[in-house]
Amino acid sequence: MTSKERIRAAIAHQPVDRIPMMILLGESWLIERKGISFKDLREMDDLGAQMIVDAYDEIECDNVTTGLGCWIGFLEALGCPVVIDKVGAPIEVKACFTDIAEFVETLDHSKIRERLESSELIQKMMKQTRLIKEKVGDSKYVCGQMVAPFSACSMMADVKYFMTLVGKKNPNLPKLLDYMADVCACLANMYIENGADMVQIPDPCASGDMISPKTYDMYAAPAQKRMFDQFKGHDNTMLHICGKAGMRIPRVIEVGFDSFSVDSPVILKDALEQCGGKLTMVGNFNPNEALRLGTPEDVYALAYANAEVAGLNGGYIMMPGCDLAATTPVENIRAMVRASKDYAAKVRC
Repeated sequence: MTSKERIRAAIAHQPVDRIPMMILLGESWLIERKGISFKDLREMDDLGAQMIVDAYDEIECDNVTTGLGCWIGFLEALGCPVVIDKVGAPIEVKACFTDIAEFVETLDHSKIRERLESSELIQKMMKQTRLIKEKVGDSKYVCGQMVAPFSACSMMADVKYFMTLVGKKNPNLPKLLDYMADVCACLANMYIENGADMVQIPDPCASGDMISPKTYDMYAAPAQKRMFDQFKGHDNTMLHICGKAGMRIPRVIEVGFDSFSVDSPVILKDALEQCGGKLTMVGNFNPNEALRLGTPEDVYALAYANAEVAGLNGGYIMMPGCDLAATTPVENIRAMVRASKDYAAKVRC
């Protein structure tokens, strides 16, 4: 199987030759090992496309990510100040409003596509996607990166201020979330139009560590659904939630996502049972304790154990439980793939 065929089969709950391994985001890890900043990446002639493809080939990853590190940086196009010039450091996004009542009155849904297309950053994100697609063709799964509506709103407003609005059930929140859902849907479709197969969508502020199930059902899930219902041409769909996310599985299925990326607090066996074949689980390797600080043997043991739980009939993809830490050793990432291959070989003996 090619990498793309392997991922497609896993998401479709069909047999795989081995369990696929994907990376979520990964850009901070990439620029750290190259000693560059996101500003440097944006200024490369090929926008770093070849460097990205080479790095993902080196770790034997079944997908390749695109988007210039802009899973949150795209908020620059909506007026948020961003910091992109720190070597080896992630993009920083600063709030673009302090009064939600005033801000929502300025939002124009009819101008979303125009606003995104007029952004030099967005144009570069789409060009990088096209370049990466040209290089990998149908051999690997090309994944765009962007934050989900609920978390995007929290970053536009400052997380502390946003969570205060949520706690007080501010009447302007639905307007803000609807707008951001439409922005995210438009950006996701632009990725697909430019060659991506899937958009990986982190929603970190929707974690069970941050909001209750009631709040999730009131704000985060409806925004995800509004976004999801506008998707066009996506080969598959993936949502990621950090931390405690096992309780989100029923709602993720209801929204319609094909796959759900989770962090290390989620027990794989329990999650697979809860999915009942309706959702592919992705994850759940601790990006810090296991992948950054552990040994290749530690990661191999975790990966092999997950393979024994999941089997080779699809429904599971190995992946770090969040973004790769900048100093994650290559050998630790490759250990996931090595375990996947060894388990498959043992089953077929």
